[in-house]
Formats: sequence, C-alpha cells, structure tokens
Amino acid sequence: MKNHMKKLAICLVVFCVLMGSITSLSAADWSMFQGNQKHTGYVPQDASFATQTWTVPVNGSVNTTPVLYGDKVYLGTEEGTLYALDAQDGNESWTYTTDGAIESSPAVDGGTVYVGSDDGYLYSNNADNGDNNWKFKAGDSIKSSPAVDSSKVYFGSDDGNIYALNRADGSVAWQYKTGDSVESSPVIDGDTLYVGSDDDKVYAIDTNTGLVKWTYNTGDDVKSSPSVSDGTVYVGSDDNQVYAINAEDGSDVWSYNAQSPVSSSPSIDARQSTLYVGTEDGSVYALDTRDGLKKWDVDTGSSINGTPSIFGNNIAIGTDSGSMNIYNKFTGDSVWSYNPGYLPNISGGITSSPVTSGGSLFFATEDGHVYSLNTDQQIGPTSVYTYYWIIVAAIIVIAAYGINKVYKRKNN
Repeated sequence: MKNHMKKLAICLVVFCVLMGSITSLSAADWSMFQGNQKHTGYVPQDASFATQTWTVPVNGSVNTTPVLYGDKVYLGTEEGTLYALDAQDGNESWTYTTDGAIESSPAVDGGTVYVGSDDGYLYSNNADNGDNNWKFKAGDSIKSSPAVDSSKVYFGSDDGNIYALNRADGSVAWQYKTGDSVESSPVIDGDTLYVGSDDDKVYAIDTNTGLVKWTYNTGDDVKSSPSVSDGTVYVGSDDNQVYAINAEDGSDVWSYNAQSPVSSSPSIDARQSTLYVGTEDGSVYALDTRDGLKKWDVDTGSSINGTPSIFGNNIAIGTDSGSMNIYNKFTGDSVWSYNPGYLPNISGGITSSPVTSGGSLFFATEDGHVYSLNTDQQIGPTSVYTYYWIIVAAIIVIAAYGINKVYKRKNN
C-alpha cells in the first residue's frame, strides 16, 4: 500500500511538472496597450520561460509595440503588414496585409487580434491563422492602440473620435467626438475608459454609455496613454508634465515637470509606489506615485518614445539611437544594454516599447528587425550589423595592404 501511494505521489508530481511546462506558454490576454492598466509590458509566465535569442527582418519599419500572446509575437509594420511570429525562434506563422501603415499596437484577447491601420480600418483577425473576422472604417487613420473588454473594443482615430465597437461584429456601440486627433491609446479600468487627445485633454468616459464623466486640461497634446493604479490616473503630455489625476472626479493629485515633452506612457510598479517614464530629451524618470517626488533619473542621451517594461528588479526601455537599455528599478543603475549596431545611431531606432516575460525580452526597430533577448543571461542574437562591421574591417585591411604595397613600390 505504501509503495502504491509513493508511486501515485511521484506520478502526481511528474504530472504537475508537465502541466507547468505546458502552461508556461499559455495565452495571457493582452487586452490594452502594454498589456494592462499599469502598462508594465510584462506577461506572467512560468519562471523558467525563456525563448531562444533571435532576430528576424520584416517588410518595413516597425513603430508598434510587439505583443506576446501564447507562443506568438504579434506586431505591425509601416508597410501595412500584421505579423504573427513564433516566440521561440522568430519563424513567421502568418501575415495579414492592410492598405496603410500600421502604427497602432495590437490587442489580443480571447483568440482575436485587434489592430488599427492608417487606411482608417480597425481589424479583427483570428489570432491562430490571421483570417479576418470583420473590419470597421473610421473617418481617418488609426494610430491609437485598441483596448478590449468582455463585449467591446475601444480606440481613437485621427478623425477626433473615440469609438466603441461591439466585438462580435464590429458594429458601433457608441462614439464620442473630441476636439482633435486621438493618438493616445485608451485604458479600461472597471466601467471607465481613460484616453488623451491632441485637444490637450484627458477624458474619462463611461464604457457602457459613452458619456463623459470628466475631462482634465493639460497644456499641450496628450499622445501618452494613461495608466491607472489605486484610484489614480497617470499620464504624460507634450507640455513637459507628468500628471497624476484622481480617477473618480478628475481632480489634481500632483504634477511633475520633466523639462521635455512626454509622449512615452507611464508604467507603474504599485508595490514599490513608483512610476517610470521616458522623455523626448532622453531622460528616464522614477517618480513616487504618492507625491510625484523624483526617486532617480537617468540620461540615455537619445530620445525616448516608448514605455518602460517592468520585470523582476529591472526596467527596460529603448532609445532612438537603437539601444535597448536595462536599468535597476530601485537605483537607476545600468544593468546591461544591447545595441544591434554596436554604436549609437547605426542600427534602427527603437520608438516602440519592449515586452518582457520570464527570461525573454522582445522589441522591434525602425530598420525593420524584431529581436528576442535573454534577460537572465544578458545576451542577444548576432545581428546583421555584425556582418556589416566584418565587411568594413575586411575592406580596411585590404585597403591598408594595398596602400602599404604602393608605398613600398615608390620607395623602391
């Protein structure tokens, strides 16, 4: 009897281990920009989750944030192609082509990918094979990234509208007209949608009725996507400010002058009461979410448009110079960095946000490459620029050899 129970216990342990390995790549819904209300850009996985390091070229510049859903990475390009790549090795699973640049980052929920295009359409596609379910035509380009709840998908358009569509068929549930383009990506918290507009305002809208609960005035465009934590809305503005706003009534909590436009969206570490955000002059700030006091800042030396991803004790953020930088989230000290071009401004800039999960980090560049890094081993793939540098070095050596031979002949 004891031996039987012992064997049964061993079988249960083995079963649990196997189930753990299977679910390490289970699909975690990415229902809004940077994955959640706090914009952490992190997908919870089994601690052992780590993909291979790889890089793959795609057909055009990438300004959208990659999305990790199950075993695939989804992203769009300036050539208008939506890609689904295998997260383990970067191999192409499927593509879908729109008629305009894709500057909207996808949302993936319940096996469906939602993405906007500069052709003015919001697309609903099957996440497994890329087949289109439906598409909705807005009045202008869609740069805003969709947010999804159980029944509707929400997004902004350059036509100034905030749209709420029924997920089932793409029909309009409601729409609200702001005073200018809406490039900010909405965030949903409970029954309220928060979004910025180029009319210099932040809006809180009832998701059921489309009625405005409150608006908050800033001094310039709000392209930053609001993040929400513990009853407070955090957002950046082109007026150089980072704002903390009461989520219930839109009243001031605090503001911080970052000395540069903030189109980057804040990411929140609620346990550490810390907000992380980048600026166009290349600074990364860690602010106390309770009072807006600066904990630390780092000058990267290059413009930042993406949102930091928070993972473990670190944050990751890309720069226009092409470098993916990882900092200690408590101190701001550099942990390591990866630059495909090895030197600043050689490879394509990183204007989108990284996504992290377990020991993996994914990001894309403006020169049309997607990368997978191993954050545990602090390594990345050998980029195409390695071979360029080898060719340059070979040319220099050959040229030096030729010059040396000519010089010797003259002397003789």
